[in-house]
Amino acid sequence: MRDAIQASSGLLLVDKAAGMTSHDVVARVRRQLLRAHPGWDPRRRAVPSAGRARGRSGSRGKDLGKGSRPPRFKCGHAGTLDPMATGLLLVLVGKGSRLAPFLLGMDKTYLATLRLGVATDTLDADGQICATAPLPAGPEALLARLPEFTGDILQVPPAVSALKHEGTPLYKLVRQGRPLPELKARPVTIHRLEVTAVRWETQEVDLRVDCGSGTYIRSLARDLAQAAGTEGHLTALRRTRVGPFGVRDALDGIMEQDGAAMAAALRPLAQALPHRPSLLLDMERAAFVRQGGQPDAGWLDGPWETPFQEGRAEGIFRMVDTEGNLVAVGRRETDPPGARCVAVIPAAAEPSREQDP
Repeated sequence: MRDAIQASSGLLLVDKAAGMTSHDVVARVRRQLLRAHPGWDPRRRAVPSAGRARGRSGSRGKDLGKGSRPPRFKCGHAGTLDPMATGLLLVLVGKGSRLAPFLLGMDKTYLATLRLGVATDTLDADGQICATAPLPAGPEALLARLPEFTGDILQVPPAVSALKHEGTPLYKLVRQGRPLPELKARPVTIHRLEVTAVRWETQEVDLRVDCGSGTYIRSLARDLAQAAGTEGHLTALRRTRVGPFGVRDALDGIMEQDGAAMAAALRPLAQALPHRPSLLLDMERAAFVRQGGQPDAGWLDGPWETPFQEGRAEGIFRMVDTEGNLVAVGRRETDPPGARCVAVIPAAAEPSREQDP
């Protein structure tokens, strides 16, 4: 297995548990990878020198720790999950954070449970009941409304969300008791919406939703219930897919996993954008790009490990060297014809596909 720190740039698929924020997951990953470093020592600290203790300025603290100083890890995520929700969270580690813009905006799949007859102020089970309404005579009233919420629709986001108003997330405004701005409907896309189970005696309906980025399943649950003539809120939400990634391949039990397990589950950066075309670079061209050079238009003749789809002349693609390491992310353009780098990955950040057993 590659060293936990030498290879700690990559993509980690995490199956988030309920009750954790996305930030909680990122903090846990960062902390455990740091602890996996051979030079990490919990006793390491800077203490005042004798000069500083006597009040003289300009003296520096003494580092009493031994061994190599562990690096600082940049960790983030691509796509927030609500605390109540479970499922797939994409965590980017180290230089992997440079890939965040190319992992946002992907389609997603959710499994949700809608409780009918009761509305909450957060549109989920974590909120306070704010309205009740009688149920329709049967589930047919709800089933008949499904086509209205398929395709390109307009959706008003929840008041309690990570959307920002003048730089402040809406959920913070709610917590502080500050007035909320008028929330305007936004266009979203629902590719597929189906009812997978109905438990009318408990007022629950299970849904599967395939949707575009920016869709709020809480808002969808509210709107679907109201269209059926009642109220509703989510009691469960699980994200099972983000773009090409599935939750079945994710690391679960994140609070019980140590840094070594997380490092072993890290996907190399070359595998972080499998849905993008891949251009192979020889080592000379790879070095040229890593030193700040831009690809020549002639490079687009290939060789391509994974080509662009037929009929698609522009878009994001990967540049991979002969050892399978991600060199850069490029953008192919048609006016004028050519390509340019939009993110470059240092060689040390990307381990080879050849890994020690």
